[in-house]
Parts: sequence; structure tokens; C-alpha cells
Amino acid sequence: MNYENLLLNRAINDRSLSFLLERGVTEPWFSNNEDRRVWSFVRTHYTNYNEVPSLEVIKENFPTYVIVEVNDSLDFLIDEVVKAQRKSIVNNSIRKAIEEIEKFGNHENAVSILQRGFSTLDDNGFHSVSDIDITQNTDQRWEEYLERKNLPGGLRGMATGFNTIDQATSGLQPGQLIVIVALPKTGKSTLALQMAHNIHSGGKVPVFQSFEMSNQEQLTRYDAMRSRISHSRLTTGTLTAEEESRYQAKLRGMTMLQHKFWLTDSAGASVISGISNKIQQLQPDVLFIDGVYLMMDEQSGEANTALAITNITRSLKRLAQKHQIPIVITTQALGWKTRKGSVTTDSIGYSSSFFQDADVVFGLQREDENVDDTRLLKVMASRNCGPLEVSLVWGWNTGEFREISSDDM
Repeated sequence: MNYENLLLNRAINDRSLSFLLERGVTEPWFSNNEDRRVWSFVRTHYTNYNEVPSLEVIKENFPTYVIVEVNDSLDFLIDEVVKAQRKSIVNNSIRKAIEEIEKFGNHENAVSILQRGFSTLDDNGFHSVSDIDITQNTDQRWEEYLERKNLPGGLRGMATGFNTIDQATSGLQPGQLIVIVALPKTGKSTLALQMAHNIHSGGKVPVFQSFEMSNQEQLTRYDAMRSRISHSRLTTGTLTAEEESRYQAKLRGMTMLQHKFWLTDSAGASVISGISNKIQQLQPDVLFIDGVYLMMDEQSGEANTALAITNITRSLKRLAQKHQIPIVITTQALGWKTRKGSVTTDSIGYSSSFFQDADVVFGLQREDENVDDTRLLKVMASRNCGPLEVSLVWGWNTGEFREISSDDM
């Protein structure tokens, strides 16, 4: 039975599209070309005139299209269409993946095909609805408030480890897209990795993916941070005896940790569907993507263009909301757009979507061009607080990247 056709006919007979639009019905829901053309016509007419066209108007524009009476409910018809589409997308993805392996022996392409197929389920709206009736679940909301009241420091989200910033933003919260902006070679990757380390130390599972550095480079940086040792001496094998002892002790201690900390391979997740697959596989509490401007956009087939970046940030925002985790991304500021070396939201390169889609925008910059052991971390934009800034210790020789305290004065 063609439930897509029945769904469209029911809407036409009822002369109502509101329920279908609320459920996210779009052209890809209709596999039949004629049904798709009629849907597009009805949808455009509804947009222009705020009503579904009459049967006479539809007949005039589509004389061979047969409209039948439908008794089944819209809820039932939508559920049947979603089930059929899910089954079709999954089956087609598996079939194409198997063909890729059997004909060409290319397992990586096969995995990419599966990832794109599963991503299509969300992109085309074949998912459950999360609408909320605010008059319901009031007792649950009160309990949630009491839980927040008893949280350490009153934070609703995860603590980044930079206390002044955390108190202002209430931490990194589920569903948020957080952007870190800095000029090249300023330390945005290091800041993101330090945040991930602090969150992991708080008992959460981070996934950290970098398009700017290899996993081995990130691993060495992380070990230096965790052990509070010199990064340069670690990479050259010239640690002091005291540093070697501390490093070895930290390595032993890591094997006892209960929570995972994933550094992921960027080659396997350079597109949104790959990122989505990583989230489903690893089930992180927070996701970091370093150098997001180097990702490939599946929709346009482009990379490093305004359109590509816009599609990527919008998709990452949807992923954060869907999986209810914070997603932290880094990007570059443009030197010629800074104000005497000071990073602002206007300095963000590639696309304005970084600012538009973000819930929080952090800026990182040098405090003094002649000094390399401090940085200035700024909240440039946030839905929860106004602008603020804090000075950081930036110690590659000590592995310390933290907020400056009164003890440092």
C-alpha cells in the first residue's frame, strides 16, 4: 500500500498541512515523482495563500492525478511512511555498502555509505518529535531545579576548569554549540584540549577530534598537560629525572581511570555523517572538534567555503541538540579583521554562521605580543552572560594552562 500517496491525499481532502509541517514532512518523504510534484505545489500554495488549494485547483494543474478519499488518521499514515522510509534507507545503504566491498574491496567507502545513509534519516526528518507541552511535567521541572540547586558551584553544565568563565556561563550545557576563536598559532587547540582534560577529570567522557594535528601529537600534548611536565622535553626525550618519575606515575594512574577519553581519527569522520556515527559509537558526554573549518560539507560537496561552513555549523548545532551534548569547535580568526591584535566576533573567518549558530563564543589571544607565557580568554558572546575576560597561565615548560589566581601575583 502506498502510504505516501494516502498521506498526501488525506491532507488535500482535509485542506490542512499544519500537522504534516509540524512533523517535518518534505519532498524526500515522497518517492513517487508525481506525488512529490503535487506536494511541492500544495506546499507552495499554502505558503503563498495560507490555505491548501481546492480539489478543483489541483485538478486544473494536475489533470491526471487521482485524488482518493482516505479514512486512516494522519498519525497512522505518518508512522507508516516513516517506517517504510527508514527500512528503505537502511536496506539501500547496506546493499550499496556490500556492493562496494564485493566489487571494489573498499571497506572505507562502504562505511561512509552507511554513515551517509543513517545521517539521511535525520536530515530528511524521519525521526521522532520532541515537542513539549509546557503545561505538563511541572513536578519533574521542580525536581530538576532542586538538582541544579545542589550542583557544585551551581553549574548547570560541565565545568571547563576555568572558574571565572564557568561561573558566568554556567558551564558547557547539553545541546549547546560552543566556538573557540583565535589567530593561528595562538593556542586554540591547546585550550580545547585542556578543557577536555578538565572535563574528563570531572568524571565525564570526552571525544576529541582534531583536523589540525595527528592523534599522536595530541596524545603527547595531553600527557604533558596531565603530568605537568615540559612538552618540548617530552617530545625530545630529555625529561628531567623528576619529570620522568611524574610522567611514569601519571601513565600508570591512567590505566585505573573508569571514564574513557577518546582521541578520534579525523580521516574516518571528516563529514557530518561521520561525526554522527562517532557520537553513536562512543557515546561521549562532550565532543570537541579542532579545526572544524577543514571539514568537508556533504550537502554542497565543498570545503572551506562560506556555504560549506554554514552547512557544517548548522548540522553540528542539530547534532548537539539531538544527542543532548555540548559540541565545542575551534576556528581561526583573521588577522586583518582584529582590532590591534584583539580578537572579536567580527574577526571570525570563513562564515558568519560560527557566530550565528553558537550559544557561546570564546576568544583566545595573547596579552602581550612579546610575552608567550600568558593568554587572555574572553567570553565574546553568550546566551547566558555578557562579555568578560580572564588571564591565563600558558606554560609549555610546566604543562600548566589555567586561570591566573591571586597566588600568581
